[in-house]
Amino acid sequence: MTLLELGLLSLKTIGCYFFLIIILRVMGKREMSQVSTHDIVVFLIISELFSLSLNDSSNSILKSLLPVTIIVLFQIITAYISLKSRKFRLLTEGKPTFLIVDGKIDIQELKRQRYNIDDLMSHLHQNNIQSPIEVSYAFIEDNGTLCVIKKSERIVKNPELLIIDGEINKEYLKKYNLTYEEVIEMLKKKGYQNEKEVFFGQELIDDLYLIPFEKKEKKK
Repeated sequence: MTLLELGLLSLKTIGCYFFLIIILRVMGKREMSQVSTHDIVVFLIISELFSLSLNDSSNSILKSLLPVTIIVLFQIITAYISLKSRKFRLLTEGKPTFLIVDGKIDIQELKRQRYNIDDLMSHLHQNNIQSPIEVSYAFIEDNGTLCVIKKSERIVKNPELLIIDGEINKEYLKKYNLTYEEVIEMLKKKGYQNEKEVFFGQELIDDLYLIPFEKKEKKK
């Protein structure tokens, strides 16, 4: 490799470094703290595209910058759609998978997730739990993290959300034998007319925790 080629490779590497920093800033802090399957695919594609430019001296770095920019823009668009549509969010990011509910292990779900009992117990021990009987809920998040809630620490009635982005969770109603009318009645007791006023709603053991949408100030 000639001195000129070394210089070009160094410039490409530095250029890729700063471009990736900009990309990660644009994609948001969430990408750094919580990586989903969708995010991993994006990062792998970006890594491979830059690898092609760095390994082949005849390839211009611009050949990688354009497709990477397209991928990042596509990621931003899909993230925006996910904010607006829960169905799309579930399609791309999935939902939590419960392995333990009220001290009982779901053996079939354990097999589907390719978890063996030793893996599960190891995670429980890391959370200072001696037996599944101490566990209220243990579930796998969409990024693969196993979350464990002890019975002694439980404050929610059910772990799933009752209201999400102004919409009542239909799966929640079906799973916990609630009707739409019953939920509306609970909301009215809290001073809300319907679910459209509520951004976040969760049933606690003896209460209802709600976060309303921010009210926009009327222009004078």
